[in-house]
Amino acid sequence: SAIRRFVADVNRTLELGFSLKALKWRWQAFRTGVPFAELVFNNTIAYQVQQVFLIDNETGLLIEYAGQEDALLQDKEAMSAMLTAIQDFVKDSLNSQSEGLSAAEFNDDLLWLIKGEQANLAVVVKGAPTNRLREHLTVANEQIHLDFSADLEDQSRWNNHPELKLQLEQLLLTKSQSEQDDQQGINWWPWALVIFGLLFWYIWHSYLQHQNHTLLKNQLTATPGFVLQDLSHSGNQLTAFGLADPLADFSHISADVTLKTTPFISLDDQLVRKRVQTFINQPSVNVEVEQGQVTLTGTDPQKPEFSHQLNDLKLLPGVSSVNNQLTVAEVPLSLAERLTEFLKLNPPPEQVLVTSTADTIWVSGQQLASTAGAYVKQLQQVFTSVDDSNLRRYQPNQIKSLISQTHITLVQTNQLSAQQRQQLYQVHQYFLLLVPEADHLKLKLVAQSDCQGSLLESNENIDKRANLVKNELIAMGMNSEQITTEPDYCDDIVSTVDTGRLGVNFGVIE
Repeated sequence: SAIRRFVADVNRTLELGFSLKALKWRWQAFRTGVPFAELVFNNTIAYQVQQVFLIDNETGLLIEYAGQEDALLQDKEAMSAMLTAIQDFVKDSLNSQSEGLSAAEFNDDLLWLIKGEQANLAVVVKGAPTNRLREHLTVANEQIHLDFSADLEDQSRWNNHPELKLQLEQLLLTKSQSEQDDQQGINWWPWALVIFGLLFWYIWHSYLQHQNHTLLKNQLTATPGFVLQDLSHSGNQLTAFGLADPLADFSHISADVTLKTTPFISLDDQLVRKRVQTFINQPSVNVEVEQGQVTLTGTDPQKPEFSHQLNDLKLLPGVSSVNNQLTVAEVPLSLAERLTEFLKLNPPPEQVLVTSTADTIWVSGQQLASTAGAYVKQLQQVFTSVDDSNLRRYQPNQIKSLISQTHITLVQTNQLSAQQRQQLYQVHQYFLLLVPEADHLKLKLVAQSDCQGSLLESNENIDKRANLVKNELIAMGMNSEQITTEPDYCDDIVSTVDTGRLGVNFGVIE
């Protein structure tokens, strides 16, 4: 019987297949957790509990009975006794250790015996019930034992117990889902929404695929140097077939496209321009191509190999004529040459030296701050890198102070040492810085002596020192009119020796 029901369930499931009713039951099985096979069985096979017997285990007598109105028995006790006898027969003849009969079939009716502690529940079912019904009857029998334990032992209440009878009548179940489905109808909205969603997805996917195909086709068609012959699909992969120039640029084409091309030489102006640029390979030369005419603009690199390349341009595919508009670039002057040209027009002030290295103009020497600043600013307007950190700048009063602070010690009165000449040369240079500001200035020489020995000899030495220094300044280029001497003659011979007075001091007279 179990195998027969199993085969019937499988056959019924296969017959349903993917019909709308089967899809509905599959969704119900997913939502409720009930197996799909059981839902098919429940919804396609109707069953009815027609009679329920509650039979005492010890005596086999009928405790209570309930049945459908159209299937009530007239002799319930006889039926009870027969069931007890059949159960005892099965137990005695087949297996004395077993619990006896549990199920039997009578034509279209099925008999179930539910074992209880005090009483057994015998149920007559018409149709094909599921195991859920048997489980339900088992639980109901246990509940009857809990609720009516004392009544089951009292034989005076057998067959005369309204509450127990009502409990048994609740077990007279009728199951027919197919009729309920026909009355209620099917809710088509979920299925319509699912179908609409699938249809919308398919249309949208097809639209995007068509758009991508059209866009890619336009890109390939507009690519210079490429002739599209076919664009085919293979799953999600696109394959483009066509003719491609070796210089054609496919960098803007998606990486999902496979190109299968045959080489050829394109005469498209863009490809001819790229071909010419690759051939001459001169960054200073601009190339334009219009209907095969090549126009060259920019600067002529003045290279021997470039002249040969110009002669061979007409041999390139797509080049019909060459219009050479190149200009010869002037060789730029070096920084030193530019500085020489500048110094010719703008000589530096006295005592200012301007030199250059690879990339820097250096300004050194000494000069009045106003004159030095103006000249450095003029240099910075022409040259980008001017370094004047070695240029000493003075104010007029500062120079006068430096001159008055200078003292040349002269022990001998007939010659100057190298150091003394250097000191005198610095005084001369300081004074020259002041002359452009005021040409009436004069350099004052104050000669002194230590006033030792005789007065005549000391004063003669003072004159000798003054004349020695004056003649040296004139030899350096100073005008004698710019020099004035003020000897500091001795009035008396002093007893204290002061060698610091043996020399010449300086000053500026305005």
